[in-house]
Amino acid sequence: METSVFRIPPYYYLHVLDQTTNVTRLEVGPQIFVRKDNEVVIISPERMITVPPRHYCIIQNPVVRDENHQVVKDNLGQVTLEHAEEEIRLQQDPFPLYPGEDLKQKVTLLK
Repeated sequence: METSVFRIPPYYYLHVLDQTTNVTRLEVGPQIFVRKDNEVVIISPERMITVPPRHYCIIQNPVVRDENHQVVKDNLGQVTLEHAEEEIRLQQDPFPLYPGEDLKQKVTLLK
């Protein structure tokens, strides 16, 4: 039987699929997440991506952000993605991958 309680430490995240609405959402730690009966944890707690100074990474299918840098969601609450696009992320605070985003190139030193 699958566990229903997940301890998400600081700087970790997980993806949860709501089978009623078929929407995958992001849960960010620190928190204790209790899975409901209609939910499935798609990605167990994973460490957020940290890009140190003089490094970069490439994200495929990045989320759409508005003018206030907030993630744009549709009317069902699912994040909106820029499909077939790539985003280069430089030094910044640790960040999670939203559902649908992909780490195309891991954190690499600038040359």
